[in-house]
Amino acid sequence: MITAEKVYKEIIDMPVKEREKLFTVIARRGFEKAHYTHDEVFTDIRQAPFTIREAAEYLEVAEITVRRWVKAGSLKVQRLGKNIVFDADDLKKFKRKKLG
Repeated sequence: MITAEKVYKEIIDMPVKEREKLFTVIARRGFEKAHYTHDEVFTDIRQAPFTIREAAEYLEVAEITVRRWVKAGSLKVQRLGKNIVFDADDLKKFKRKKLG
């Protein structure tokens, strides 16, 4: 089984010139397209509920901003006991709509 640790060790063990070639190939292929759709980037997002902190990280805003959106009714929330959580699909839709 290939693991991240094994791959990392193999990369570290490579001669510097080979490492440079590898990173050049990765950079070139990683930016073949000028624009990636939201779904191409975020399709693998987990389905478990997000906390306020996790939602803020995903939306790339401060936690206080997420709280304001919740208070304004802009962002759908769910209650899990006393905790506020967010559905992953709702966050995806919100990010696509609100933040482009």
